[in-house]
Amino acid sequence: MDLDFETYFRQKLVEDHEILKNLPYTNEQLQEIYRKSYEYEKSDPVLELKLESQPLDYDTVQYYLPEKWEMPRKGKLLYSDQELQRVLKLLIFNLGIEKTLNIIPREMIKQFLKNNTKR
Repeated sequence: MDLDFETYFRQKLVEDHEILKNLPYTNEQLQEIYRKSYEYEKSDPVLELKLESQPLDYDTVQYYLPEKWEMPRKGKLLYSDQELQRVLKLLIFNLGIEKTLNIIPREMIKQFLKNNTKR
């Protein structure tokens, strides 16, 4: 097993612990499942975010959007924050950063910038 996948696999086991504890899969079966997910994520189309809106193509939309929209995490969409962030990135790519930021109240942006420039 390569080191990158090993790290990915261990992280996924921790993240998905609650879901996995009730499933009858062996460690080898889980490795196979997560290997497919890992390879899929490594082959993602690159989305370079810009201030302006950018058009999408069918393959990119197919990659970034889930087949089904579910709420398996007690009021949170999709199965992980990573999956949710992938969808959000696609939406921002298509809408543009400028229009996306216009949705967020200015005071929240100022607060975020103030809190993150202290680091």
